[in-house]
Amino acid sequence: MNRYSEQAENSIFFQQLDICCQKVAEQIGEKPISDWTNSDYVRLSGLLSRKTSIHLSESTLKRIFGKSKTSTRYYPQKATRDALAKFIGYRDWYEFEFKNPIIDVKTGLVQKAPAKTPETHKQESNKKMLYFIAFIVLVTFIAIVLLRKPDTGTDLFAQNVKLKCINPEGLTPHSAIFKLDAAGPLPDSSSNFSVDFGDGKIKKVNLSDSLFNHYYEIPGRYYPMLLYKKRPIDTGYVYLQSKTWSAITSVMQDTTRVYPVLVKDLGLRTPITVSAREVYSAGVDTNRTFFVHFSHVRPTNINGDNFELTVHVASSENRAGVRCSQADLFIYGEKDKHVFGIIKPECVAWAHYQFSEDVKDGAKYDLRALGHDLSTGADLKLRIENKQVKLYINSKEAFKTQYNKSIGKIMGVKLTIAGIGYFENLHISDLKTKETF
Repeated sequence: MNRYSEQAENSIFFQQLDICCQKVAEQIGEKPISDWTNSDYVRLSGLLSRKTSIHLSESTLKRIFGKSKTSTRYYPQKATRDALAKFIGYRDWYEFEFKNPIIDVKTGLVQKAPAKTPETHKQESNKKMLYFIAFIVLVTFIAIVLLRKPDTGTDLFAQNVKLKCINPEGLTPHSAIFKLDAAGPLPDSSSNFSVDFGDGKIKKVNLSDSLFNHYYEIPGRYYPMLLYKKRPIDTGYVYLQSKTWSAITSVMQDTTRVYPVLVKDLGLRTPITVSAREVYSAGVDTNRTFFVHFSHVRPTNINGDNFELTVHVASSENRAGVRCSQADLFIYGEKDKHVFGIIKPECVAWAHYQFSEDVKDGAKYDLRALGHDLSTGADLKLRIENKQVKLYINSKEAFKTQYNKSIGKIMGVKLTIAGIGYFENLHISDLKTKETF
C-alpha cells in the first residue's frame, strides 16, 4: 500500500493536495468541487493534457479530488502532483509546497511533512544509484562514439583502389570493360569489393580479376560505383549515345534482356510513339506489363542546373498489364542525373524522383504531388534555376524541391512510358545561353 494512503485525512500531505485541487478548480471555473459531475472531470483531463502534456484520466482525477470514495484517501505520485502544480502556474510540486505552507492555527508555525523513514531513504538511495549508473553508462557510450577512430581500412581503400572503365563511350548495346586499379598496400581482403553498374545490377569483384565486363542495353549515361563493404569509394561513367531517338522495351520481372523496337525514322514521327504491333514484333508479350524507353542521348552545352524542359506526354490507357499509367523522365548530366516519375494518384506509392543528390520514393515519403493521370495527355514543364526545381503540370505548379551538387552539362534525355503511349514537342533550353536540345 502506498505509504501516503496511510496518513490521516487531515495530515499535511492531504491539506496541501486539497489546496492544490481548490486552486485548479478556481482556475477552470466558479463551480465548487462538490458540484462537479463527470463532464467536469473529462474537461479537466483535456485541459491538463494540452497544458502539461501529461494525461490523467477522469477516474484518476476523481480519486485525487475525493469524488471516488475509498477506505483510504488516494495520494498521487509526484509526476501527477507535478502536473497539477504546473497547471496552476508552478514549476513543480516542490515549488507549490514551498509557496503554500501549512500554518498551525494554535502555534502559528509552519507545519512540515513527516520525516522520511529509513526504508524510504533506502529506496531513494537505490534510485539515485540507478540514475548514477545510467549516467555513467551514457557518458561512456558518448565518449566511445566521439573518440572512436575512423575506419582506416576504408579510408586507405578510398585512396588506393580506383574503378576504371577502359572503354566508357560507345553506342547501344555496349560491353563495358572495367578493372580495379590499386596503388600501395591493401589493408583488407579484396573480396569486400562490389560494383554497382548504375543500371540496377551489382556484381562482386576482387583485385585478382584483371578485367571484368558489363553489358549495357539502353542508351544513357551511367555512373558505376565501386563499393567497399557496401560503401561507395569511387565512381566513374559509361556514356552510350544514340544518333537520334530510339525505342527499346523491357518487361517487368524479366531482368535478363530488353527488346529493341526496330523502326526507321522514329524521331520524325509526330507524335513520337510505337504501336502495339511493333512492340509485339520486337518479341514482347503485350499482355504483360512492359515499358517503352525512348532515348536521345548526345552531348550538349546546356547547363543541367539552369534549364527549362517542356513536353506533352500521354501514357497508356487502361489495358492488360498496365494499371498505373506512369511516365518517367530522365535528364542525364555529366556527373549525375535528374529523374522524376508521374503516375496515377492511386499509385503514388510507386512515385519517385531524383534531382542530383536529392532522392525520394513514394514508399517512404509523401509524393502525392507527383500523382496525375497522364492517360489522356498532359503538358509538363520542368524548370531548374540555380538548382531550384519546379515542376508544372498543365501550367499549374505541382512540385518543387532543391539540391546542392551540380550535374554539369546535359548529356541526353530518356522518357520511359508504361505500355503504349506517346510524347511530342519536347524542348530543352538553357536559361542563360538559350541553347536548345
